[in-house]
Amino acid sequence: MLSFVTLIAYDYRYALRTISSYYDIADEIILGLDKDRISFSQRPFPFDAAEFHRGLAALDVAHKIRLIEADFHPLPHPMENDQYERRVLAQACKPGNWVIQIDADEFLLNAEEFAEWVKQVPEDTGIMGRWVTIFKQFGDQYLLIEEPDAFIPIGTKLRDQYVASRRADQPHLKSPLVILHQAWGRSRTDLELKLRNWAHSPDFDVDNYLRLWDAVTLDNYTQLKNFHPVYPPYWPSLEKVELSAFA
Repeated sequence: MLSFVTLIAYDYRYALRTISSYYDIADEIILGLDKDRISFSQRPFPFDAAEFHRGLAALDVAHKIRLIEADFHPLPHPMENDQYERRVLAQACKPGNWVIQIDADEFLLNAEEFAEWVKQVPEDTGIMGRWVTIFKQFGDQYLLIEEPDAFIPIGTKLRDQYVASRRADQPHLKSPLVILHQAWGRSRTDLELKLRNWAHSPDFDVDNYLRLWDAVTLDNYTQLKNFHPVYPPYWPSLEKVELSAFA
């Protein structure tokens, strides 16, 4: 049985597409939303409740979705708040289920294959999925981040042992799941909103990084090397692909 968890905040407009990508394989869906509309970085974020609830109502034909609103910014550091919310929402999931945490800007490309694979995973093992991360979009062309090991933790049956965001304190298996990560591939306004509220927002100079992002074009993208804002070697280079690759 699969319990999916998604955190709702400044990326809420991306969330409906994300939820639709896993809705059919989910047994239940738990969404978290800060009751004060305050981000992990202690900043207020815009949120159109009427728009969001209309979208959820249209999507939730099988009544799988539960929205939990609470204070998810009680701690001083953004990453501590991130981890706190994930623990709260995981504990709200049905006992015995796999807890699969998919962020609001992550879209599952092969959900059915993943659902079949999970049936064979030992219960004392964590699960990882492979990120395909967008850095910038130009019309129907994407600049994707070439990551040598782009697997991220997404699933566990442990409810209170998250040690770093959604990574639980246990061995992990790499699943066949492919996740298209919207990440930096958005309008500049949306990107700035993300970077100033992201759990890593205190760890780098947001203004400098936005200037770097602004400067990247289809003509010069090959010059960008080791450019992750917090751990530079994680992102060694970019590659160009057509949007049709993800149709």
